[in-house]
Amino acid sequence: MDDLLIVDGDNVAHRLTGSTPERRRDDLLTGVSSYAENAGVDVIVVFDGHGRDRAIGRVSVRHAEAETADSVIERLAHRDSELRAVTVVSSDTVLRHVAQRGRVEAMSAREFVDRLGGGPVEPPPTAPGRQRFQLGDAIDAATRAALERLRRGRGGGP
Repeated sequence: MDDLLIVDGDNVAHRLTGSTPERRRDDLLTGVSSYAENAGVDVIVVFDGHGRDRAIGRVSVRHAEAETADSVIERLAHRDSELRAVTVVSSDTVLRHVAQRGRVEAMSAREFVDRLGGGPVEPPPTAPGRQRFQLGDAIDAATRAALERLRRGRGGGP
């Protein structure tokens, strides 16, 4: 059975640049479908709210309905981790921490969007153990830039 990525859909779609808010979900699904085929992985994308669940090649699209996407992702991750390597993709720190309690890896939305952006396709990590959390995964680009200016002694203003 192939590895599985479970993507926090709205969380990752929010990080897409060059896309209007109305098109982000569709653009995410297009990128994820291509990634899944090239990397040889199965993907479940979970969106908040109501919608039509469907399959697009190796990608299953689920909607959380009355639950939160995080709850659905946690349940799917731990259920499938018994059968194969699972990676949760989200920048939600709590969700990533909960996912990592079992045999589930975690990847930030930023890292995943970078992988969608092109270049050689690298499958998600499958080695056992915990993936290290980096502060840069939890802060926005402007804050990261201000911290870098402070580090270099150039002041931290916006």
